[in-house]
Parts: sequence; C-alpha cells; structure tokens
Amino acid sequence: MATLTLVHKRRFYEARLPHLVFIDDLYAGTMRDDTYQLQLPAGRYKVRIQFGGRIPLGRSRHSIDLSVSSTIPDAEIRQASTLTFHDRERLWNLLFDVDLVLWLVSLFIPLPRLYKLLSDLFFVVWLVRLLIIRKQYYKVKFECVNA
Repeated sequence: MATLTLVHKRRFYEARLPHLVFIDDLYAGTMRDDTYQLQLPAGRYKVRIQFGGRIPLGRSRHSIDLSVSSTIPDAEIRQASTLTFHDRERLWNLLFDVDLVLWLVSLFIPLPRLYKLLSDLFFVVWLVRLLIIRKQYYKVKFECVNA
C-alpha cells in the first residue's frame, strides 16, 4: 500500500476549514486538520481538494455550486507521496482584511464616499475573479518521496 499525505500550508491567522478529498471523483474523506493521510494501492489517480459545495435554492431542485477546488489529473502515487496546497488568494485576503478594518472604522467615524465606492468595486472584482478561478483555486505541489 502507498501513503498519500495531504498538507494544507496555511498562515497562522487563516482559519482551519474542512476540505473534502476526492480520489478518482470518489469521496475519500474530510481533511479537518492541516495534514491528512490516505492508504491506497500504488498507481495513477485523479486527486481533488475541495472546499464548499452546492447550496440548494429553496424547495426547487436547483442549486448553486459555490465550491472552490483544485485537481491533479494524473498523480502517480508510489510508496510515499506528498501533496501540499495553499490558496491563491493571499493578496486578496490581505486586501479584504484591510477593507474589513476600514468598514469597522466607518461604523464609528464617517469615511469619504469614495471609500464605499472603492470597497464595493473591490468586492465585485474579487467575486468575478473567484468565479473564474474556482476550479483551480489552490496552488498545489505534488511530489513522490520514495520513487
């Protein structure tokens, strides 16, 4: 059996969120910590890391897929393999944190109207970018330790 170790490289201030792990489009488990290990036969697999999922729209059978994920389509897993990932949004998260602090300040001190306009524009640009990259959201590095 081969061991696949998944490692989430997150900053100390980033929240620890559960990530779903799929092997060949089959659910393999939920990564609740920064590391997760799987035992599986050596071979080539499609590995996907995903956060979020489908959100139903009322009683209708329609839903919106708000998940973000990344996939390695052809990962050759041998004796010991490591998959390390982190999100691409580090700069955007920093900008969002600054915007959040300014928003909190604006509750007590009136800020110029330009701030509100720039904040709303930033949110729209961020949302469009997220929708565009959501299937390749994470930066993933895959390596076989023992070949």
